[in-house]
Amino acid sequence: MNVFVTNRSDTELTVGYNGVMYGFKKNEPVELPVDGAIRLFGYQLKDREHILVRYGWIQLHNELEQGLKKLDQFVITTEKPESNTLLPSRVSVVPLLSEKRVGGKTQSRAA
Repeated sequence: MNVFVTNRSDTELTVGYNGVMYGFKKNEPVELPVDGAIRLFGYQLKDREHILVRYGWIQLHNELEQGLKKLDQFVITTEKPESNTLLPSRVSVVPLLSEKRVGGKTQSRAA
């Protein structure tokens, strides 16, 4: 059985599992065997501290919460996410600027 891992962080990750290199680019789902997801991301494990240490995301136990937040940015699903689910929300849409000519002068305004 395979799962899909989607990197929601701003940092790309390239790691190997079972002789295969996997590149996790931002917002691109990658198909991975369940065993690989367990080994690389601690999929379905309660204790994932050793994963964080392996990637160098934590060095001390008191950094665990921060490291888990980073690890949680790798979303694991059993079905491939739809490609249109990654569109920005209405809140983050920036209005386009349009130019308007008034009396020989060009003015920029939101469209």
